[in-house]
Amino acid sequence: MDVRPTVADDLPVMHRLFLAAIGSVYEPHDFEPPAPPAEVFASNHGHLLATDPERCFVAASDGEVVGYVAAWLRGDDWFLGSLFIAPPVHGRGVGSRLLDAVWGDGDVRRRTLTDAIQPVSNALYARRGLVPSTPLLTFVGFPAGAEPTLAVGNDASVADIDLRAYGFDRAADHRYWGEIAERTVWLRDGKPVAYSYRFPAGAIGPVAGLDAGAAAAALAGELARVVGPVVVRIPGSSRALVLGALAAGLRLSPTPGLLLLSEGLAPPDALAIGGYTLF
Repeated sequence: MDVRPTVADDLPVMHRLFLAAIGSVYEPHDFEPPAPPAEVFASNHGHLLATDPERCFVAASDGEVVGYVAAWLRGDDWFLGSLFIAPPVHGRGVGSRLLDAVWGDGDVRRRTLTDAIQPVSNALYARRGLVPSTPLLTFVGFPAGAEPTLAVGNDASVADIDLRAYGFDRAADHRYWGEIAERTVWLRDGKPVAYSYRFPAGAIGPVAGLDAGAAAAALAGELARVVGPVVVRIPGSSRALVLGALAAGLRLSPTPGLLLLSEGLAPPDALAIGGYTLF
């Protein structure tokens, strides 16, 4: 088994591997697995290759890619974005080797998101100190949004919002999100208090605020102007946003995720995430 850095030419086979791996988790439960288009998958992982190439690896056996991992670091905050293994090689230690490759040294704050129906992966992460802290709830449907209570502002700095909602800087990711989605900065009394992203296919997030009320108001404002179906992923700890999604008539997906955190980290309360890979 050879573990080597990921290159751009690996992305198509990684996409096929992801579809097979996630299908092996969802289909035995009669759930429809996630199936991102190849171009969306390549865009997400291409961003990680551009910003964190030293934390992207594949595992190959006889020249065939049988697993991959991608993590990213923002200051002292580390996030495991992807770790998937081809079903035929499950149980052979491939996941542990890939996780070793991206784990790194130093006292960093660690996070990851998993599917709640993946007991093997969740146990692997928990043994390393990444413990489930709150569910990740996916809401879908056609929203019946209320009138916005925040004003729409200019494209002001959102660094303070990121520090409050995430706990770390997300400037590199804002540059990426801004290329593929529409961002709105929301104002209260003339000051930026929240932001939201809306993607062409209907996904909303991240949505972040200086406080839970601001984040929930930003989500309500985004839902009020959407035409068509949406998907929003909200940590259960962000209670105000969960209540807002329910008030808008969205329904819960039957396959929740889990937010895993290292010791000392508190779950977010003013955030809807941007997705499993980029949080």
